[in-house]
Amino acid sequence: MALSASHQVSGTHQPAYNDNLWVVQETSTGITGNFNFKFICDVKNTSDDLLTRIKVPLHFGSNNRGVFNIARVLESYVTHDWDFTDTASQSCTNSFFDYKLEFGYEYSTGATTPIVQTTGVTQVTGNTVWNAALSPREFLNYDEGNYLMAASSTATFLTNNNAKKIYRDQKDWLYALHDGTLDHLLVTFSDSSTNTISVAADDVARVPIGSNISGGIPTGATSYTIRPEDSANNLVGSVYTITIDERCSKYDAVDVFFLNRLGAVESFRFNKVRRDNFSIDRRTFKQNPYSLDGQDYAYTSQDFNTSQYYTESNQRITLNSDLITEAESVWLRELVMSPRIWLYDGELYPINITDAEYEQRYHINDKAFNLSIEAELSFPDKAQRL
Repeated sequence: MALSASHQVSGTHQPAYNDNLWVVQETSTGITGNFNFKFICDVKNTSDDLLTRIKVPLHFGSNNRGVFNIARVLESYVTHDWDFTDTASQSCTNSFFDYKLEFGYEYSTGATTPIVQTTGVTQVTGNTVWNAALSPREFLNYDEGNYLMAASSTATFLTNNNAKKIYRDQKDWLYALHDGTLDHLLVTFSDSSTNTISVAADDVARVPIGSNISGGIPTGATSYTIRPEDSANNLVGSVYTITIDERCSKYDAVDVFFLNRLGAVESFRFNKVRRDNFSIDRRTFKQNPYSLDGQDYAYTSQDFNTSQYYTESNQRITLNSDLITEAESVWLRELVMSPRIWLYDGELYPINITDAEYEQRYHINDKAFNLSIEAELSFPDKAQRL
């Protein structure tokens, strides 16, 4: 009797919103050949609490293997982490989840005899999911080393925008997935000044790197690099470059913050024409305008015949950005697809983008282009019910 489990996703850290497949094999035909045979997978947290039990029969075409996809279970245990008021690195404990698996099986020795379960035959520990949702193409070639910062790694921060432009007064963050080796970020500004920022120790950490960066952006700096290092100042990931965007606009700036595909919150500025429209849903009923006053039964010019009993308004906002690059056009598709977006307009408002299509722009087709989106505030505005 030998029950083995093979993980189909490389490494110990997996994206939570992609398939998480395990192939189990039992080599003893004396077990798999029994009536009502099924493999069992117990999904547990690191405190050994049972989260769910999954059962699968022998996979079609196989006499000793089964396939489990535990992704939908694990994605329920991650959300996201972000705080607009951050001034220092923070742990993102809602963005990752450590789990363990125990595999077994059940069967009966006869068609009508009781089913007997054998659990915990094989155990798997040391795995973690984080709140990423890779595209099908990216997931097909998934390599943990591209995302997990560790000794001598070239992993990137959790963003698909490889070099960022931000405005001097624009808040922004970098998130890192790491194995505990990442200790601090060495920030080197173009005016030769430096800043060392400690990084939280949990698997996912975020660091303010925009106008909210610790110590601020020096007045004379036009760009800066961010180098992830261990406690001995060795590089543990790829260096990130940020350029200060000095373009001016006569319009008021609106910053939008969104959850990207890798589980991090990023920002983007819209500083061109903004338009606000309000769709109004009114519901009315017919009422008797007459009233009885003594022997008089009449209505006045102030009485209602058609009366409005319910009014709801939804604010739609059209935002336009300055000119963007091809690389930004690719990256900003994540903004349009994001399930969590906030708009800062004196205070934060949750919004939902209503555009049903997104055109990825290329300079060979268009010499210059920007991003225009239409969004709707998450909460409708309701008038009095009379």
